[in-house]
Amino acid sequence: MSNPSTAYPVTHTWGSKETFAFRTGFLFLLLLSIPWDPGFYKSLFTLNADRLQQLYEIGYAGPFANTFGLFSGWLIAAVLAIAGAAIWTNRSSGKALNYDQLFYFTRVVLRYRLAWAFIGSGLVLLLPFQLPAPSISDLHTAYGDFLPWKIYYHSTAVSSAGYRQTLGAFELFGAILLLFRRTAAIGALLIAFLLGNIVLVNFAYDLGSQVYSSYLLLVALFLLIYDFPRFYAVLVTGSAIVADRFRPETRYGFYRWRTILKGSFLAITLLLTGFAFARFSGDNWPYPQTPGLAGASGYYQVDSFQVNGKLIPPSYTDDTRWRDVVFEKWNTFSIRYNQPHQPPPERPQIAFRDDTNRNYEWIGNGGRNFYRYTVSGDSILGINPANPADKMNLRLQRPDEKTITLQGSNTRGDQFSVTLHRVNKKYLLYTGRRKPVSI
Repeated sequence: MSNPSTAYPVTHTWGSKETFAFRTGFLFLLLLSIPWDPGFYKSLFTLNADRLQQLYEIGYAGPFANTFGLFSGWLIAAVLAIAGAAIWTNRSSGKALNYDQLFYFTRVVLRYRLAWAFIGSGLVLLLPFQLPAPSISDLHTAYGDFLPWKIYYHSTAVSSAGYRQTLGAFELFGAILLLFRRTAAIGALLIAFLLGNIVLVNFAYDLGSQVYSSYLLLVALFLLIYDFPRFYAVLVTGSAIVADRFRPETRYGFYRWRTILKGSFLAITLLLTGFAFARFSGDNWPYPQTPGLAGASGYYQVDSFQVNGKLIPPSYTDDTRWRDVVFEKWNTFSIRYNQPHQPPPERPQIAFRDDTNRNYEWIGNGGRNFYRYTVSGDSILGINPANPADKMNLRLQRPDEKTITLQGSNTRGDQFSVTLHRVNKKYLLYTGRRKPVSI
């Protein structure tokens, strides 16, 4: 019986320009695909059972960390790739190399790289990991006080009809198609369409993954180059085509090892998926897990406000008086002042963190000051996670279930006394969705 790997011999002839273009593209994608961040390898070699989900957190850092601009790493990689291709051409003069085979195995590696990325991103969309529901503090923040990326996150998180889950399902479906040679082209086409929207959204809302999403789109387009003539013939000209029948020339046992490697990839993926799900499920991530003051969650109006014994009336200009306060279900309260502040520039990451380092609730929000608090008897210590020097030492009183009185001092040494009254606030975002609303 003939070896199936040699059943269809290679007949394509590579010209000098085509060969140089392939060498350049091969080296360029190789440079972009290597994780250049030393922190990646540090995390990789310090994994334990509680941190296996970090393998889903393989970020993308271009060469030299894009020191000179957003896509400067690409420019450096392109220069190095062209130089490397020129050296390759000079050194390989007269030497035979099967570029069809090299092109084939390059596509195999990139298929799995792209599949790995979309298995992870599809899962975090199917499960509420990346786009959690807005907090009460978010619902009481003016639209213009959010950074663009947080507006997108909230808008997508509250979408209905399974929009987020559908996107996740399509990403997973495309990733699965990429794992099999016969369906890889369709998977690459589906992923390319999804990435077109993802790249545009990243630039429009400044989500922080412009370079990474563009890299994935580049990989998807590279995978489509091989089958582009067939797609064009079918979808544009309506011509009849012949299916791709290329097989790499391999040694005996290659297909057996290919099956083992593919099975191992799927098994490891499922194992890490299970670890990641077990790590995140049942948790309040990305919000803190530590419960807040019992029965205090809600939106509070400021009935009275005194600073250093002086009563300050309600005002839209005074930068000292609190306008309103929110107590979350977890150990965070937030205060709205008349003057919004510049929000922290950080972007959210799919990276499991302990309560102390969970920053999703306050990054991207310039309308409120957030404080993580601890309770000891009738005393509360609140610390601003964005500025740990900003602290409040408070004494708490609760005359009734809707009233909270706070007395204490801030970092400026001011003594203040505040009386808060909880408002039974109903949000049309939830009560009015496809339901009759009476006002």
